[in-house]
Amino acid sequence: MIEKLTASWVLDGTSNTHSLIRNGEVLFEGDTILRVGPQSNRPADKTTDCGRALIAPGFVDLNALADVDTTVLGVGAPRDPRDTAWSRDYAENNRATVLSAVDRETSVRIVFSQLLTSGITTALPVTSLLFRDWAESGEEFQSIAQIGQDIGLRLCLGPSFRSSVNVVERTGDFGQYARDDLGRHGLEDAISFIRDCQDFGPLISGLLVPSTIDTCSDDLIRRTVDAANDLDVPFRLHCCQSLHEANIIWARSGRSSIAHLAHLGALGPKALLPHAVTLGGPEADPDLTRADIDLLADSGAVVVHCPLVMGRGGGRLQSFGAFKDRGIAIGLGTDTAPPNMLMNLQMGLAMGRIDGKAECNPADLYHAATIGAADAIGRPDIGRLAAGHRSDIVVWDMAAPEVQPVFDPLEALFLMPPGQRARHVWVNGAASVTDFAPVAALPDDPVGQMARIFDTLLHSYTERNWRGHTSAQIFPPARS
Repeated sequence: MIEKLTASWVLDGTSNTHSLIRNGEVLFEGDTILRVGPQSNRPADKTTDCGRALIAPGFVDLNALADVDTTVLGVGAPRDPRDTAWSRDYAENNRATVLSAVDRETSVRIVFSQLLTSGITTALPVTSLLFRDWAESGEEFQSIAQIGQDIGLRLCLGPSFRSSVNVVERTGDFGQYARDDLGRHGLEDAISFIRDCQDFGPLISGLLVPSTIDTCSDDLIRRTVDAANDLDVPFRLHCCQSLHEANIIWARSGRSSIAHLAHLGALGPKALLPHAVTLGGPEADPDLTRADIDLLADSGAVVVHCPLVMGRGGGRLQSFGAFKDRGIAIGLGTDTAPPNMLMNLQMGLAMGRIDGKAECNPADLYHAATIGAADAIGRPDIGRLAAGHRSDIVVWDMAAPEVQPVFDPLEALFLMPPGQRARHVWVNGAASVTDFAPVAALPDDPVGQMARIFDTLLHSYTERNWRGHTSAQIFPPARS
């Protein structure tokens, strides 16, 4: 069946950039876009006039929240970082997975629905390993892949693995608890999952996910790079996200995190690197920072920019415009609650203009959340509206009173109230959101379920805390 969508504005991605068509249309048949252009008399089996709206490509979220988020606990007063880490005793003797499989799947289903209503049509899921007995599993991700298919969300995914965990010693100092055997097993499990991905259909593809540079041994990182090349899939490795990490890598290698990845042969177009906010080693040495930026630009590695979660913690990319001007590949990710790409675009624009040294404009950030992110995972057929590309389509309502005035519909996405929902979403030609609501049914009482699961996670901090503090002691209520 050929479907036609018409609207006041359409973003045409035919030239590999986004250009605005006034009074435009998109025709698609199943998973394939047939035409993007001005409104015409071309016949269709079904025509939907979206009125005063913007028809746009779906967002590609390179670090998509996929669980009940606990980073929100860090929004209040500064905490002692030791209070949220594993104790040595917990790591050696008592570690456990906090949530049941049912609760994890409930979390995924609810959060994935939020991604869709945020206009995200492709997601690379990320969850916290803090609440696992060690890492994620291929069996778990079989279920996650099925949920993605059920609700109509395109996924590039794989279970995360690591060879060590940062712990607090009995003295109160930071240390590490290493299990290289679990790291190797996790990688093997992830490889098996990726090889099985072809059985899921067109919405599912594979991703290798070593957890963080400081919790993955050099050997595990090298093995991951080799596997990514053998399987022809990207890998995502969190790095340059904290001073603590910078200290660990410097002590291990005498290098910055980026320089160490280059030494290991891990920098290249398959490398997706959240968050790149701590460059130049522990001292943020200007010369080493410049060298890190050169390595990123010359290697083709992709910086995954997550401005909302980083901004809440006082960190930022320095800066989006400077990285873009240097030729560094950049994609965007949500990584926190709410998993809303518009909020990240808006925060990214504001943060990118703080120092005023490099231009940061809405079109470039939007490109990073669509074409840039799609190219980063080797999918030039998504992230843009063009004939022959996949039918991942989002309709944004430009008629709502709270969106006015609309001068430029693309820029209007950066001015909308936080949390604004997409009106309609199609993924691979199938409707996933209609009239602002997910097509697939949510679990019963989703708000109550999320609150109950969050409460379980919150109270689990006590068993990991090196001093045995309760969650109320670790996270006292905010006061004015």
